[in-house]
Amino acid sequence: MISKHYYQIFFWLCLLSTILLSLMPVTGRQLFEMQDKVGHAGIYAALYFLAAQAYGDRLSLWLLAIILVLFGLSMEFAQSMTGYRYADLWDALANSAGILSIWIILMVRRRFV
Repeated sequence: MISKHYYQIFFWLCLLSTILLSLMPVTGRQLFEMQDKVGHAGIYAALYFLAAQAYGDRLSLWLLAIILVLFGLSMEFAQSMTGYRYADLWDALANSAGILSIWIILMVRRRFV
């Protein structure tokens, strides 16, 4: 079993990576049409999973979800300030979908385990 300390380290590394990647210029082509949205959902699902494992005993899963949704919105706003990126409501919705998918899995797991 992975200790909470490692989950905390992984969470903060993932969060910092998300900030850096969110504010860098976009290069390259997409392999499929919705690749960007799938990437957003996957990254925020991973962030939420790591946050739940690292801090779920201290903070409610709902609060962690709200914090990460607000973080995602702040990243979209920050992108609009760069001059080479723009805010996208669909990206924010994809972020929230990733968070929601893990929240549902964790709720089902808690109920049946």
